[in-house]
Amino acid sequence: MLRYFFILCLLFALPSCLFNKRITIKTSEALRLNEQDFQDLEGWNEDDHKLALQTFLHSCRKFSKMPQNSPLNGKLLDITAGDFRDVCDIGEVVKQMSAKQTKNFFENWFKLFLVESKSGEENGVFTGYYEASLRGSFVKNDKYKYPIYAKPKDVNFDANLTRKDIENGALASQKLELIYVDDKVDLFFMHIQGSGRVILPNGNEIRLAFAGKNQHPFNAISNEMFEKGLISKDEYNSKGVRKWLKNNPEKAEEIMNLNNSFTFFRIFDNEYVIGAQGVPLTSERSLAVDNEIMPFGTPLWVQTQLKNSDNKESFNKLMIAQDTGSAIKGVVRGDIFFGYGEEAENKAFTMASKGKYYVLLPINFVDKVLGR
Repeated sequence: MLRYFFILCLLFALPSCLFNKRITIKTSEALRLNEQDFQDLEGWNEDDHKLALQTFLHSCRKFSKMPQNSPLNGKLLDITAGDFRDVCDIGEVVKQMSAKQTKNFFENWFKLFLVESKSGEENGVFTGYYEASLRGSFVKNDKYKYPIYAKPKDVNFDANLTRKDIENGALASQKLELIYVDDKVDLFFMHIQGSGRVILPNGNEIRLAFAGKNQHPFNAISNEMFEKGLISKDEYNSKGVRKWLKNNPEKAEEIMNLNNSFTFFRIFDNEYVIGAQGVPLTSERSLAVDNEIMPFGTPLWVQTQLKNSDNKESFNKLMIAQDTGSAIKGVVRGDIFFGYGEEAENKAFTMASKGKYYVLLPINFVDKVLGR
Protein backbone atom coordinates (compact mmCIF):
# COMPACT_ATOMS: atom_id res chain seq x y z
CA MET A 1 0.00 0.00 0.00
CA LEU A 2 2.84 2.37 0.78
CA ARG A 3 4.10 2.09 -2.78
CA TYR A 4 0.72 3.08 -4.19
CA PHE A 5 0.64 6.08 -1.87
CA PHE A 6 4.03 7.16 -3.20
CA ILE A 7 2.75 7.01 -6.75
CA LEU A 8 -0.39 8.97 -5.94
CA CYS A 9 1.68 11.53 -4.07
CA LEU A 10 3.85 11.95 -7.13
CA LEU A 11 0.93 12.30 -9.52
CA PHE A 12 -0.65 15.09 -7.51
CA ALA A 13 2.71 16.64 -6.51
CA LEU A 14 1.71 16.98 -2.87
CA PRO A 15 3.90 19.54 -1.11
CA SER A 16 3.68 17.50 2.10
CA CYS A 17 5.76 14.82 0.43
CA LEU A 18 8.73 17.16 -0.01
CA PHE A 19 11.48 18.17 2.41
CA ASN A 20 13.07 21.60 2.22
CA LYS A 21 15.91 21.59 4.74
CA ARG A 22 19.38 21.59 3.15
CA ILE A 23 21.72 18.89 4.43
CA THR A 24 25.36 17.84 4.04
CA ILE A 25 26.39 14.20 4.10
CA LYS A 26 30.00 13.26 4.80
CA THR A 27 30.87 9.71 3.87
CA SER A 28 33.53 7.68 5.62
CA GLU A 29 35.42 7.24 2.39
CA ALA A 30 36.42 9.50 -0.49
CA LEU A 31 33.63 12.00 -0.93
CA ARG A 32 31.13 14.35 0.65
CA LEU A 33 27.72 15.49 -0.56
CA ASN A 34 26.21 18.96 -0.28
CA GLU A 35 22.49 19.31 -0.97
CA GLN A 36 21.46 21.66 -3.79
CA ASP A 37 18.27 22.93 -5.41
CA PHE A 38 17.27 21.55 -8.81
CA GLN A 39 16.18 25.01 -9.95
CA ASP A 40 19.73 26.32 -9.47
CA LEU A 41 21.08 23.92 -12.12
CA GLU A 42 21.94 25.57 -15.43
CA GLY A 43 19.85 23.92 -18.15
CA TRP A 44 17.79 21.73 -15.82
CA ASN A 45 14.38 22.97 -17.00
CA GLU A 46 15.34 22.54 -20.67
CA ASP A 47 16.75 19.02 -20.41
CA ASP A 48 15.13 15.91 -21.92
CA HIS A 49 14.01 14.25 -18.68
CA LYS A 50 12.04 11.56 -20.51
CA LEU A 51 15.17 10.26 -22.24
CA ALA A 52 17.02 10.37 -18.94
CA LEU A 53 14.21 8.34 -17.34
CA GLN A 54 14.30 5.75 -20.12
CA THR A 55 18.04 5.37 -19.52
CA PHE A 56 17.54 5.14 -15.75
CA LEU A 57 14.93 2.38 -16.17
CA HIS A 58 17.53 0.19 -17.91
CA SER A 59 19.44 0.28 -14.63
CA CYS A 60 16.24 -0.29 -12.64
CA ARG A 61 15.62 -3.55 -14.47
CA LYS A 62 19.13 -4.62 -13.53
CA PHE A 63 18.45 -3.71 -9.89
CA SER A 64 15.29 -5.83 -9.89
CA LYS A 65 17.34 -8.96 -10.58
CA MET A 66 19.86 -8.31 -7.80
CA PRO A 67 19.77 -9.19 -4.07
CA GLN A 68 17.90 -6.21 -2.66
CA ASN A 69 19.90 -5.95 0.57
CA SER A 70 23.38 -6.24 -0.91
CA PRO A 71 25.35 -2.96 -1.16
CA LEU A 72 26.04 -1.85 -4.72
CA ASN A 73 29.57 -1.24 -5.93
CA GLY A 74 31.13 2.06 -4.96
CA LYS A 75 31.55 3.95 -1.70
CA LEU A 76 28.28 5.88 -1.65
CA LEU A 77 26.95 5.17 1.85
CA ASP A 78 26.32 1.44 1.28
CA ILE A 79 23.38 2.14 -1.01
CA THR A 80 21.62 -1.04 -2.16
CA ALA A 81 19.52 -2.13 -5.12
CA GLY A 82 16.54 -2.11 -2.75
CA ASP A 83 17.05 1.58 -2.03
CA PHE A 84 16.07 2.28 -5.66
CA ARG A 85 12.99 0.07 -5.57
CA ASP A 86 10.40 2.78 -4.89
CA VAL A 87 11.75 5.28 -7.43
CA CYS A 88 12.11 2.53 -10.02
CA ASP A 89 8.49 1.43 -9.54
CA ILE A 90 7.29 5.02 -9.78
CA GLY A 91 9.48 5.60 -12.83
CA GLU A 92 7.80 2.72 -14.66
CA VAL A 93 4.47 4.52 -14.21
CA VAL A 94 5.81 7.98 -15.03
CA LYS A 95 7.42 6.89 -18.32
CA GLN A 96 3.96 7.04 -19.92
CA MET A 97 3.36 10.60 -18.73
CA SER A 98 4.30 14.06 -19.94
CA ALA A 99 7.71 15.70 -19.98
CA LYS A 100 6.63 18.01 -17.14
CA GLN A 101 5.53 15.11 -14.95
CA THR A 102 8.79 13.32 -15.69
CA LYS A 103 10.74 16.38 -14.56
CA ASN A 104 8.56 16.51 -11.43
CA PHE A 105 9.38 12.86 -10.79
CA PHE A 106 13.08 13.57 -10.45
CA GLU A 107 12.51 16.72 -8.41
CA ASN A 108 9.99 15.12 -6.03
CA TRP A 109 11.53 11.72 -5.43
CA PHE A 110 15.25 12.45 -5.40
CA LYS A 111 17.45 14.79 -3.45
CA LEU A 112 20.22 16.58 -5.32
CA PHE A 113 23.78 16.69 -3.96
CA LEU A 114 26.93 18.31 -5.32
CA VAL A 115 29.72 15.70 -5.24
CA GLU A 116 33.05 16.80 -3.76
CA SER A 117 36.23 15.10 -2.69
CA LYS A 118 36.95 15.07 1.04
CA SER A 119 39.29 18.01 0.48
CA GLY A 120 36.41 20.03 -0.98
CA GLU A 121 37.34 19.78 -4.68
CA GLU A 122 34.20 19.76 -6.84
CA ASN A 123 35.79 19.88 -10.31
CA GLY A 124 37.10 16.94 -12.27
CA VAL A 125 37.85 15.81 -15.81
CA PHE A 126 35.23 14.69 -18.33
CA THR A 127 36.20 12.84 -21.50
CA GLY A 128 34.19 11.00 -24.14
CA TYR A 129 34.02 7.64 -25.87
CA TYR A 130 32.07 6.13 -28.74
CA GLU A 131 31.35 2.92 -30.61
CA ALA A 132 34.19 2.63 -33.09
CA SER A 133 33.78 1.81 -36.79
CA LEU A 134 36.36 -0.20 -38.76
CA ARG A 135 36.59 -2.03 -42.08
CA GLY A 136 37.48 -5.70 -42.00
CA SER A 137 37.24 -9.25 -43.26
CA PHE A 138 37.18 -12.74 -41.81
CA VAL A 139 39.88 -13.60 -44.35
CA LYS A 140 43.39 -12.23 -43.90
CA ASN A 141 44.96 -10.68 -46.97
CA ASP A 142 47.23 -7.79 -47.94
CA LYS A 143 44.51 -5.24 -47.14
CA TYR A 144 42.95 -6.78 -44.05
CA LYS A 145 45.95 -7.92 -42.02
CA TYR A 146 45.59 -6.58 -38.48
CA PRO A 147 43.93 -9.16 -36.19
CA ILE A 148 41.33 -8.55 -33.52
CA TYR A 149 41.80 -11.17 -30.80
CA ALA A 150 39.36 -13.11 -28.67
CA LYS A 151 40.22 -13.54 -25.02
CA PRO A 152 42.55 -16.53 -24.47
CA LYS A 153 40.89 -19.47 -22.73
CA ASP A 154 44.09 -21.22 -21.74
CA VAL A 155 44.46 -21.11 -17.95
CA ASN A 156 48.18 -20.83 -18.54
CA PHE A 157 47.79 -17.62 -20.53
CA ASP A 158 50.40 -15.11 -19.44
CA ALA A 159 48.37 -11.99 -18.63
CA ASN A 160 51.62 -10.06 -18.23
CA LEU A 161 52.12 -10.04 -21.97
CA THR A 162 52.33 -6.44 -23.15
CA ARG A 163 50.74 -4.87 -26.20
CA LYS A 164 54.12 -5.08 -27.93
CA ASP A 165 54.43 -8.79 -27.10
CA ILE A 166 51.01 -9.55 -28.54
CA GLU A 167 51.49 -7.36 -31.62
CA ASN A 168 54.76 -9.20 -32.25
CA GLY A 169 52.95 -12.54 -32.36
CA ALA A 170 52.91 -13.89 -28.81
CA LEU A 171 49.38 -15.25 -29.35
CA ALA A 172 49.68 -16.10 -33.03
CA SER A 173 49.62 -19.87 -32.47
CA GLN A 174 46.43 -19.94 -30.40
CA LYS A 175 43.89 -19.30 -33.19
CA LEU A 176 42.30 -16.38 -31.37
CA GLU A 177 41.88 -14.15 -34.42
CA LEU A 178 38.22 -13.11 -34.72
CA ILE A 179 38.57 -10.88 -37.77
CA TYR A 180 41.16 -8.76 -39.59
CA VAL A 181 40.95 -5.00 -40.17
CA ASP A 182 42.75 -2.62 -42.51
CA ASP A 183 43.87 0.16 -40.15
CA LYS A 184 46.11 -0.37 -37.14
CA VAL A 185 45.52 3.09 -35.70
CA ASP A 186 41.73 2.74 -35.82
CA LEU A 187 42.12 -0.68 -34.15
CA PHE A 188 44.24 0.91 -31.40
CA PHE A 189 41.44 3.36 -30.67
CA MET A 190 38.84 0.59 -30.63
CA HIS A 191 40.93 -1.04 -27.90
CA ILE A 192 40.49 2.17 -25.92
CA GLN A 193 36.75 2.49 -26.63
CA GLY A 194 36.05 -1.13 -25.73
CA SER A 195 33.47 -1.81 -28.45
CA GLY A 196 32.94 -1.28 -32.16
CA ARG A 197 31.48 -2.35 -35.45
CA VAL A 198 33.38 -3.88 -38.35
CA ILE A 199 32.00 -3.32 -41.85
CA LEU A 200 32.67 -6.34 -44.07
CA PRO A 201 33.50 -6.13 -47.81
CA ASN A 202 29.89 -7.08 -48.67
CA GLY A 203 28.55 -4.21 -46.54
CA ASN A 204 27.35 -6.31 -43.63
CA GLU A 205 28.35 -5.32 -40.11
CA ILE A 206 29.46 -7.34 -37.12
CA ARG A 207 29.55 -5.92 -33.61
CA LEU A 208 32.38 -6.46 -31.18
CA ALA A 209 32.12 -6.16 -27.40
CA PHE A 210 34.74 -6.00 -24.67
CA ALA A 211 35.77 -9.48 -23.51
CA GLY A 212 38.75 -8.78 -21.27
CA LYS A 213 42.26 -7.40 -21.20
CA ASN A 214 45.77 -8.19 -20.08
CA GLN A 215 46.91 -7.13 -16.62
CA HIS A 216 48.67 -3.94 -17.64
CA PRO A 217 47.03 -0.63 -16.70
CA PHE A 218 45.93 1.78 -19.39
CA ASN A 219 48.52 4.44 -20.24
CA ALA A 220 47.36 7.57 -22.05
CA ILE A 221 50.02 7.93 -24.75
CA SER A 222 49.05 11.59 -25.21
CA ASN A 223 50.99 12.42 -22.04
CA GLU A 224 54.28 11.06 -23.35
CA MET A 225 53.65 12.38 -26.84
CA PHE A 226 53.21 15.88 -25.40
CA GLU A 227 56.37 15.53 -23.30
CA LYS A 228 58.28 14.38 -26.38
CA GLY A 229 57.03 17.39 -28.35
CA LEU A 230 55.11 15.25 -30.84
CA ILE A 231 51.81 17.03 -30.23
CA SER A 232 51.03 20.56 -29.09
CA LYS A 233 48.75 21.66 -26.26
CA ASP A 234 45.94 22.24 -28.78
CA GLU A 235 46.42 18.67 -30.06
CA TYR A 236 46.35 17.18 -26.57
CA ASN A 237 43.30 15.04 -27.25
CA SER A 238 42.37 11.87 -29.14
CA LYS A 239 41.89 13.75 -32.38
CA GLY A 240 45.41 15.17 -32.26
CA VAL A 241 46.92 11.84 -31.25
CA ARG A 242 45.20 9.93 -34.06
CA LYS A 243 46.20 12.53 -36.64
CA TRP A 244 49.85 12.25 -35.60
CA LEU A 245 49.78 8.44 -35.63
CA LYS A 246 48.28 8.34 -39.13
CA ASN A 247 50.72 10.93 -40.44
CA ASN A 248 53.71 9.07 -38.99
CA PRO A 249 53.14 5.39 -39.82
CA GLU A 250 56.84 4.53 -39.45
CA LYS A 251 56.77 5.60 -35.78
CA ALA A 252 53.14 4.89 -34.92
CA GLU A 253 53.63 1.36 -33.64
CA GLU A 254 56.42 2.41 -31.28
CA ILE A 255 54.23 5.16 -29.81
CA MET A 256 51.11 2.97 -29.52
CA ASN A 257 53.17 0.35 -27.67
CA LEU A 258 53.80 2.89 -24.93
CA ASN A 259 50.37 1.75 -23.77
CA ASN A 260 50.98 -1.81 -22.56
CA SER A 261 47.26 -2.44 -22.06
CA PHE A 262 45.65 -4.74 -24.64
CA THR A 263 41.93 -5.42 -25.14
CA PHE A 264 40.27 -8.67 -26.21
CA PHE A 265 36.86 -8.80 -27.89
CA ARG A 266 33.94 -11.06 -28.62
CA ILE A 267 31.42 -11.04 -31.46
CA PHE A 268 27.89 -10.38 -30.27
CA ASP A 269 24.54 -9.68 -31.91
CA ASN A 270 22.98 -7.34 -29.35
CA GLU A 271 21.29 -4.28 -30.81
CA TYR A 272 22.96 -2.01 -28.27
CA VAL A 273 26.37 -1.44 -26.74
CA ILE A 274 26.34 -2.99 -23.28
CA GLY A 275 28.15 -1.18 -20.47
CA ALA A 276 29.88 -2.59 -17.40
CA GLN A 277 26.60 -2.53 -15.46
CA GLY A 278 25.26 -5.01 -17.99
CA VAL A 279 22.67 -2.64 -19.47
CA PRO A 280 22.34 -0.94 -22.87
CA LEU A 281 24.14 2.39 -23.18
CA THR A 282 22.29 5.48 -24.37
CA SER A 283 24.04 8.18 -26.40
CA GLU A 284 24.83 11.25 -24.26
CA ARG A 285 22.88 9.78 -21.34
CA SER A 286 25.16 6.95 -20.18
CA LEU A 287 28.25 7.90 -18.20
CA ALA A 288 31.32 5.84 -17.37
CA VAL A 289 32.46 6.52 -13.81
CA ASP A 290 34.93 5.21 -11.26
CA ASN A 291 32.71 2.42 -9.97
CA GLU A 292 34.86 1.98 -6.90
CA ILE A 293 33.38 5.31 -5.81
CA MET A 294 30.11 5.94 -7.68
CA PRO A 295 27.64 3.01 -7.91
CA PHE A 296 26.26 1.89 -11.26
CA GLY A 297 22.70 3.01 -11.88
CA THR A 298 23.05 6.32 -10.04
CA PRO A 299 21.54 9.40 -11.76
CA LEU A 300 24.09 12.21 -12.15
CA TRP A 301 23.59 15.76 -13.37
CA VAL A 302 26.72 16.56 -15.42
CA GLN A 303 27.94 20.11 -16.06
CA THR A 304 30.89 20.40 -18.43
CA GLN A 305 31.71 21.65 -21.93
CA LEU A 306 32.05 20.24 -25.42
CA LYS A 307 34.77 21.56 -27.70
CA ASN A 308 33.70 22.55 -31.20
CA SER A 309 36.71 23.76 -33.18
CA ASP A 310 37.90 26.76 -31.16
CA ASN A 311 34.56 27.19 -29.41
CA LYS A 312 33.13 25.58 -26.31
CA GLU A 313 29.53 24.49 -25.91
CA SER A 314 27.86 23.87 -22.57
CA PHE A 315 27.01 20.25 -21.85
CA ASN A 316 24.45 20.09 -19.02
CA LYS A 317 22.50 16.83 -18.89
CA LEU A 318 21.00 14.26 -16.58
CA MET A 319 22.98 11.06 -17.09
CA ILE A 320 23.14 7.60 -15.51
CA ALA A 321 26.29 5.85 -14.28
CA GLN A 322 26.30 2.66 -16.36
CA ASP A 323 29.87 1.97 -17.40
CA THR A 324 33.48 2.26 -16.29
CA GLY A 325 37.00 2.05 -17.72
CA SER A 326 40.53 1.49 -16.53
CA ALA A 327 41.36 5.18 -17.11
CA ILE A 328 38.28 6.47 -15.28
CA LYS A 329 39.55 7.09 -11.75
CA GLY A 330 38.61 9.71 -9.19
CA VAL A 331 35.74 11.15 -7.17
CA VAL A 332 34.69 13.56 -9.95
CA ARG A 333 35.57 11.75 -13.19
CA GLY A 334 33.29 10.98 -16.09
CA ASP A 335 33.50 9.52 -19.59
CA ILE A 336 30.50 10.42 -21.74
CA PHE A 337 29.19 7.80 -24.18
CA PHE A 338 28.46 9.59 -27.46
CA GLY A 339 27.12 6.65 -29.46
CA TYR A 340 27.99 5.62 -33.02
CA GLY A 341 28.85 7.56 -36.16
CA GLU A 342 31.05 10.40 -37.34
CA GLU A 343 29.45 13.04 -35.11
CA ALA A 344 29.83 10.81 -32.05
CA GLU A 345 33.46 10.15 -32.92
CA ASN A 346 34.23 13.84 -33.39
CA LYS A 347 32.66 14.75 -30.06
CA ALA A 348 34.51 12.00 -28.22
CA PHE A 349 37.85 12.77 -29.85
CA THR A 350 37.81 16.44 -28.83
CA MET A 351 36.28 15.92 -25.39
CA ALA A 352 38.59 16.68 -22.46
CA SER A 353 37.05 19.31 -20.22
CA LYS A 354 36.80 20.32 -16.60
CA GLY A 355 33.40 19.95 -15.01
CA LYS A 356 31.40 18.75 -12.03
CA TYR A 357 28.49 16.50 -11.30
CA TYR A 358 25.61 16.22 -8.87
CA VAL A 359 24.21 12.91 -7.65
CA LEU A 360 20.46 12.29 -7.34
CA LEU A 361 19.69 10.07 -4.33
CA PRO A 362 16.25 8.57 -3.65
CA ILE A 363 14.50 10.44 -0.83
CA ASN A 364 13.79 7.20 1.06
CA PHE A 365 17.52 6.41 1.06
CA VAL A 366 18.43 9.89 2.32
CA ASP A 367 15.90 9.47 5.12
CA LYS A 368 17.48 6.15 6.03
CA VAL A 369 20.96 7.67 6.14
CA LEU A 370 19.71 10.49 8.37
CA GLY A 371 17.85 8.08 10.63
CA ARG A 372 14.41 9.48 9.86
